[in-house]
Order: sequence, then structure tokens, then C-alpha cells
Amino acid sequence: MIPFIALSLAVLTSDAAVTGLSVQPAADRTEIVIGIDGNVTASHFTLENPNRIVLDLTGLAPVKGSQYTIDRGGVLRLRVGQFDPNTVRVVVDLTNPVEYRVDQASGALRVSFPNPQGDFTPWNSDGFTAAPPTIDPPAPVVSRAPETGGKRMGSEPVRRTPQPMARQQQAQAITVQFTDEPVANVLSLFAEYANRSIIPSQQVKVKTITAEVRGQPWDVALEAILTANNMYAREMDNGVLLVEDGAQLAKKAEEEPLVSRQYQILYVSSDSLVETVRAMLTQGKGKVSANKSSNSLLVTDVPSVLDRVEPLIQQLDVRMPQVTIASTIAFVDRDALQELGFTYDVKDSRGNQLNAVVPGLLDKNDDGIFQSEEATHDDVVLLGGNSIAALANANNPVPSPTLKVATSLVLGRHTLISFLEALQQVTLSDIQAKPVITVMNHREAEIQVGQRTPIRVIDAGSQQGGGQGGAPVATVDYQDTGVILRVTPHVTGDQVLLDIHAERSDAIASSADVGFVFSTQNAQTQVLVRDGETTVIGGLTISEKTRVRSGVPLLMDLPVLGSLFRHTRDSETKRDLLIMVTPHIVRD
Repeated sequence: MIPFIALSLAVLTSDAAVTGLSVQPAADRTEIVIGIDGNVTASHFTLENPNRIVLDLTGLAPVKGSQYTIDRGGVLRLRVGQFDPNTVRVVVDLTNPVEYRVDQASGALRVSFPNPQGDFTPWNSDGFTAAPPTIDPPAPVVSRAPETGGKRMGSEPVRRTPQPMARQQQAQAITVQFTDEPVANVLSLFAEYANRSIIPSQQVKVKTITAEVRGQPWDVALEAILTANNMYAREMDNGVLLVEDGAQLAKKAEEEPLVSRQYQILYVSSDSLVETVRAMLTQGKGKVSANKSSNSLLVTDVPSVLDRVEPLIQQLDVRMPQVTIASTIAFVDRDALQELGFTYDVKDSRGNQLNAVVPGLLDKNDDGIFQSEEATHDDVVLLGGNSIAALANANNPVPSPTLKVATSLVLGRHTLISFLEALQQVTLSDIQAKPVITVMNHREAEIQVGQRTPIRVIDAGSQQGGGQGGAPVATVDYQDTGVILRVTPHVTGDQVLLDIHAERSDAIASSADVGFVFSTQNAQTQVLVRDGETTVIGGLTISEKTRVRSGVPLLMDLPVLGSLFRHTRDSETKRDLLIMVTPHIVRD
């Protein structure tokens, strides 16, 4: 019987035509220009294995299939063909995956992407002509749903393995319904719609198909129908899709001989690919091992599986960009100090003397004459008679004063000596550490400039020899100090995502029995920075102010005059920490 399929297909007619093709350099990019005379609608997507950019142009007059060998600017070939009655497909075969941009202007459609091969000679098509209009064969009754995103297989080859067809790009959705329809009729319908050659193998045991698929791309619908009936499609070398019985394919796979192939790994470690490749191998039969000396993989499995493993290895073994990270760790210490103090000393030449500040004179021979050899630094206390001596602020002098004034006043046998001491001091300390390190993308790197400080650890609960009264067991641990930079870059286009840890630390001997105290300034964060851009990842400012006042009780608190009887010390300390990073992507 003839399958019933709902029809809702818009017929597009246009006089627009492709006028030419060109591949040309544009700064550091490759630009593919498709000349168009008229108005068209363009959709595009990418395919892998091999890498391709596919453009579907709707609204063009039919064209003859053409293929051009380019081999420049990252482009291997250009292929132009009629995908369906209303769509012209342009396929760009690439040397490697790219991030591309499509711009459509009056009279041209431009596809550009980074040029991986440097400057090259422009290429232009010669003799590209549009095909005359043709009368399409009667179309099957098909209902097309709106375009959906994702990937579709279209007229590109499917995976050449006994696995279900891989969906590469979502085609326009269709709705199909079959009731006891012969397999040949079903495959013929899909072949006509997809513009592909699809034939069944003689080993196919299923004779009729009953199925209904609604609103799915044709490749998804075909894959679901074949899978439900234990059939699989694979592409032959000539591009024909061959539908085979699932049981026969499984039997062939079991009968396939084991083959060993060696794959040379160029850019990554062979060890890193072992687990990924092992997941693709036949369970119980396939084996993979890494040769570290030659950085290669030895894979053993049936040929059909090895054919699937090889493109996987090519995709994983790619040259990774490198990133140079320059970091600046800056420390700025500012100290300001002001001190002002008054010291007073009252002496009695014939009585009490407190000689802590100024040495006194003592008439030791009672001749009434004070001589230099009778000077004394010891305090003198008169046990009989009337006498007075006094000191003020004597034990709190200004250390290393920059101003020192001494005055004396003699009143009879008493002498008043006063000292004025003043100090103002500003200290600035600027320390900068600038570590620079280069690392591959997605790899962790670490640089340290400093010391490894040994720390003695004593286990009081254990004893040497295991007996009572023995000495505790001591071990030595090491602590890294100095300037430490630990970073892992992730390149995303022209930006770099950084997992970064920056640290400056040092060990300070402790007065307690713990041994050392570690002073550490560090920052750990994750930032997104443009190539060559500097960003601040951490900053810290510590301010400390101290005021100390000491002097003569009661007198030091007098208004105005109180400053003459006290010692004042004002100090201010500011510490600034600034951590900056600048990544540079190292391009080939």
C-alpha cells in the first residue's frame, strides 16, 4: 500500500543566483565570499570528522554540483550542490575546527574565521554557472515543521560503524506514518526526501514496517525506525547509505580479526588519552596502552572500532595555546612618629641629690669647694637637716631625639635643670615582587621564590624505644615561605579565565615555645581577564594609630601648661597590599 503522509510544503521560486566564489585573506582572518545576485535566506551550522562549515541558501535558482580544491587559509575544499528543490548547499572543508562569523550584505555572503596558516594567495572561482531550471519529480506527501536548532546530517555522510546513525544537525521536521509498508518503499521515500541513495542489504530479515513519527528531522525519524526494527545504516565509501540487519552486523563484528595500530601523540601526554580511548573500545576485546618513551598509543581492536578511534584521537591531540601570567605583589609600609617630652631635675648641692639624669657634686672633704673629681653618679640622701631633690619624667626619655634643649636655674644651693626633647620621623617602605610564569592551557603552574622553613614537630605521646621515661619522638616538617604564585589558565576566545593563588609569607621566630610564627598575605580567586589586560585581584590596607602620654601626676592634666609636664608619643602605621595579574596568550 502507499503510505499516507500529510502534505504542507511551501514552494519557493526565485531568480536569485550564485555569481561566484572566492577565498581571500583579511588581516589575520580568512574570508570566504559567496557572490549572490538577488535575495536569499541563509542558515549555517558546523560538522565534525572531518571539520566543515555548511551553509544552506534558500531562494536560489538550482545549480550544478561543483567542487573546488582550495588548500589555503585553513580551507581544503569548497563544494556546491543542490540539497533539495529549494536549497543550495555550500560546504567548506576545513583543516581544523574554527570559530566563524557569517555576514550577509547586498550582493554577497561572507564567512570569516581566524587564519591558522598565515598569509596566502587569494583564490577565485572560474566558470561557475547556474543550472537551468528543472522539473522536480512528484514529491512525497510531507509535512514540514518550523526549523529547529541543533545539528543535522543532511547530505553529509553518517558514521561508518554498525552503530545507529549519529544525528549531526537537525533537519526540517517531518511527520510520517507507515502501516505494513515494505522496507524498500520506506527507504525509497527517505532517499527521495533527503536526496540520498539508501538501499537495503539482502540480509535484512524485516519485510514490512509499521511506524509513526511526528515532528522529527528525517535522519532522526529514519534512525528511530531502523533501530526499532533491529536495523542499522552505515555509509559506504561511495556515499551510499546501506541498511543492514542488526544481528548480521553483530555477527560480523564478532568475526572481525583483532588489529593493532600505533598512534603518535604530538601535543598532549599519551597517558591523558588512555581512559577516553578505552571507553570507545569493544568490551572484553579492545585494549589500549601508552608508551611514555615515544608518547604514543597502541590500540588493539577490530578495524571498524579503530576507524572510529582514529578521528577521536585527532580531535583530542591538538596544539593547546600557552599563557604567560605576569603578577605584581606590592607592599607599601608608611610609619609616622612624633614625640615630645620634658625632663626636670632638681639638685641640692649640700643635701639630697637624685643623679639619674645629670651627675651631681658632693663636697667629700668638707672644704666648701666643689671640684670635678668630687662628681658622683650615685644618689645622695641627707639623713639629717633640711634638703630637697626631685626628678620628673626621668625614666621616659625620647629615643634618638632630633631636638634637645637643656636649661638650668640656680636658686641658692638648689639647681633646677630641665630638658626638652623632640622627635619627628616618617618611614616609607615599598616592596614589590613580580613573578612571571608561562603554562599551557588548562594546566596548573606554580612559581616560588623564598625558603623552605623547617618546623620541628614533637609528639609528646610517643617515646623513643617504646619504654617509659624515654624522650619524645621529634619529626621535621617544612613550610614553604616567600613569594608563591599558583595559577591555572583557561583560554576562552580572547579572554583568559584564571584560577589563581598569590601569596607572600615569611617565618618569624616566636618568643613562645612554638618556634615560629608565619606572617602571610595571600589572595585566592577566579577572574576573567582579557588578553593583555591588567586586573587587581586583591587589596588590603591596615592602619594603626597609637598615642602614649606619661608625666607628672595632676600637673600633666593642667590646661595648656599640662604639656610642660608630660611626655607625648604619637605613632601611625599604614600597610598596603596590592596584587595584580596580567595574562598574555602566546599565539603561534
